[in-house]
Amino acid sequence: MKVLLLVWVAIWGFSCEITSCAQDSVGGQPNSISTKSLVPAKSIKSSTMKMGYRVEAWKTLHSSSSEEAEQSIATLKKIGCEVKTQEHGNHIDVSYRCVDWRSMKLSNSQLLNQWSGWCKDRGMETVLLNPSVDTKQPTVRFRMAASRTVHLHDEVKAKQILNTLRMIGCEVTSKIHGNHLDATFSCPDWLVIELADEPQAHAWQSWLKGSGFETQHTHVKKE
Repeated sequence: MKVLLLVWVAIWGFSCEITSCAQDSVGGQPNSISTKSLVPAKSIKSSTMKMGYRVEAWKTLHSSSSEEAEQSIATLKKIGCEVKTQEHGNHIDVSYRCVDWRSMKLSNSQLLNQWSGWCKDRGMETVLLNPSVDTKQPTVRFRMAASRTVHLHDEVKAKQILNTLRMIGCEVTSKIHGNHLDATFSCPDWLVIELADEPQAHAWQSWLKGSGFETQHTHVKKE
């Protein structure tokens, strides 16, 4: 248990609260000119792809008009970000963050690429679950054939760990036992996550290894 928590705290980029990543939204098609069309479309029912995202530190967009600011605010709130605004000279600052991992289900690769690019352009970390075999981004494969149970005494960190495991597709159960929480998790089949760059891929692999998973890392494929 101590090893699991120490690895969690030490790994770069994965030390903030991750308490609501299981909440999914379904993404509509983004538009490079207006953010209005980025509001997730409720009409999409068939979701086959999943992308996790978060932005721990506050980021700021400079909007030249109130309409542009309102569009950004609506989109950011729809996907679960905290948002605040401030008038600054001749423009409006829209500040946002999403310290908890969230996830978005998408119906095709085009929407996935558009949403992934939109999130990255706004400084968000992204994790794509089960990417295409043709991806040129770094990936990490992982599995845990036999279930593992750990005893977690810190409630906040327990939620962080369990919600992260759920986000990446693991089977997770938990129950309170005395003054601690017993968490049981497994991943009998190989799963794959795609990361934005090598540092993030190495960080995820280190965390998964420290948590008892078998892992395999593929590097960026060059042309």
